[in-house]
Amino acid sequence: MQFQLKKKTYDWKDFFIIPFMCDAFSTIALGIQKVLTALTAVFQVVVLSNFINTCKLALDVGESWKQTIIWFGFLVICVGWRRISFVVGKIFINRLRVSAAVQTGAAFIDKLSRLHYSEIESEQNLNLIKRVCKNPENQVRLMLQRSLNVVLYIIRITGVLYIIFLNVWWIGIITALMCIPLILISLKGGERNYKSKKNATEYERRYQYLGEVLSGYASVNERTLFGFSDIISEEWKREYEEARKIKLRANRLMVQSVRGGSAIVTFFSLVISVMLLFPAAQGSISIGMCVALISGMYDLANMVGVELAKAVSQLSQCKEYLKDLSEFSKLKEYDGGDSLPLTEGFTFERIEFRSVTFSYPGTDVPILNNCSFTITKGNHYAFVGANGAGKTTIIKLLTGAYDNYDGEILVNGKELRLYLGAEIKALFCGVYQDFAKYAISVEDNILLGTMTTKNKENLAEKLTFVLEQVGLLEYVQKLPMGVKTPLGKVLEGGIELSGGQWQRLSMARAIISSAPVLILDEPTAALDPLNESKLYQEFAEICQGKTSLFISHRLGSTKLASTIFVLKDGYVAEEGSHEALMQIGGSYAHMYNMQRSWYK
Repeated sequence: MQFQLKKKTYDWKDFFIIPFMCDAFSTIALGIQKVLTALTAVFQVVVLSNFINTCKLALDVGESWKQTIIWFGFLVICVGWRRISFVVGKIFINRLRVSAAVQTGAAFIDKLSRLHYSEIESEQNLNLIKRVCKNPENQVRLMLQRSLNVVLYIIRITGVLYIIFLNVWWIGIITALMCIPLILISLKGGERNYKSKKNATEYERRYQYLGEVLSGYASVNERTLFGFSDIISEEWKREYEEARKIKLRANRLMVQSVRGGSAIVTFFSLVISVMLLFPAAQGSISIGMCVALISGMYDLANMVGVELAKAVSQLSQCKEYLKDLSEFSKLKEYDGGDSLPLTEGFTFERIEFRSVTFSYPGTDVPILNNCSFTITKGNHYAFVGANGAGKTTIIKLLTGAYDNYDGEILVNGKELRLYLGAEIKALFCGVYQDFAKYAISVEDNILLGTMTTKNKENLAEKLTFVLEQVGLLEYVQKLPMGVKTPLGKVLEGGIELSGGQWQRLSMARAIISSAPVLILDEPTAALDPLNESKLYQEFAEICQGKTSLFISHRLGSTKLASTIFVLKDGYVAEEGSHEALMQIGGSYAHMYNMQRSWYK
């Protein structure tokens, strides 16, 4: 059996179902261990009573010690099992935790891979994801361990109360009534404690980010140059202290409720123990039963006042976690988000935007407003315009990140929303300004773009070709292990590339892909204008056999495009080649003339 995250409302029964799905054997074994421990504790009350009574008979009237020895043996077994059962249980708990880490981790990654883009952009959802996905194996462990502990305590309490009731019924009733309010207090305390931790998550996410700014490699140069460490450190302290205070208040309240309940139960146990002396003195119960019940009462006091309260409190926290898990499971998913691109590739002929209007979720401001344009196979296009004109939004719509637009986006005459995720992924490959840096070899960094390519022949030749296209071949050949050289600081012998070299590498990864449409979203942001201009002089070879879509603020590349779309207020205000737009003398000509000196 395997854990699967389902879109549903998780409830109390999932305290057992989820662990069982993660590791059925450990769940069953732990259940047996807990039940045996509970029954042993109840049996021990009877054993202790009979052991004392047989000892008294042997001493008073000279009865045989044989029965005493038998009961002593039972007592040793009871005490011994209660000592080693904890170790036995820990073995199964650790096994469950490992299995839960693997299975919940895989299930959550699958869910995250399918999440709709709009869900990820929500700060509230980011906090939810952090709460749910942080150490889920501990939550699974607590669910089962504390649930079984409650079962164990119920068996023990019921058993001891039953024995008391059989011997002194009115004391049994008083003891039962004593336990009810404490359990209710524990439930309320557990909910309050988890809600406090939930409120602290937002602050934790902030101070963890600030901690990365203070200690991370990516910001070391600017930390040194600008000397902002003290300011960021103060902000980190404020966020950390706020999270710490929230959790401290919750823990203090829980400890107070547990200790207060324990003190009350201990006081009542003392009173009831004194009460038990009277029926013992009157001969209603034996001395052995009196001693065993007094011992059982103090055991009961510790169980109800500390152990049960803690278990119920943590189960209340687990219940709150299940609420988050339910909410997480119902987050909107992108159909086909976890599917691989079609291995056969995608036959592309034409893309057409027809009067597309789009606003981001939660806003009424249209980013695209009645936007129309056409892209055809084999041509090269550029999107230019001021910040917020809608350039990157067009790419998000094309790649399926959002589908809540008005109008039509037609691919080969078919509405984009009717395509499968695997088909859309097979259509596009891209290079983005915030490209990824993978701490693996040069070769593997590039070949990630061919993971779903069916034709794996001549990869070495293709690798050499794309490295030459992006101007990295000579540099890579001089590395200690050539294309096998690891990059970054994770693997032994790894080297660090410059920002421009990393960006060229990401371009090579996109070029080697079999996808017919190449998206270049600020692809040369890490290059200086002259190197950018030099790279685009080889534009035809770089985009060989592909249709390309450029997004750039720097217009040195756009004149190489066959068609340039100038976006303004969410629609295409100008359209044409570089020469045609320069002749018009509109917005494009004005922007280009302002940047002309960069490329001289």
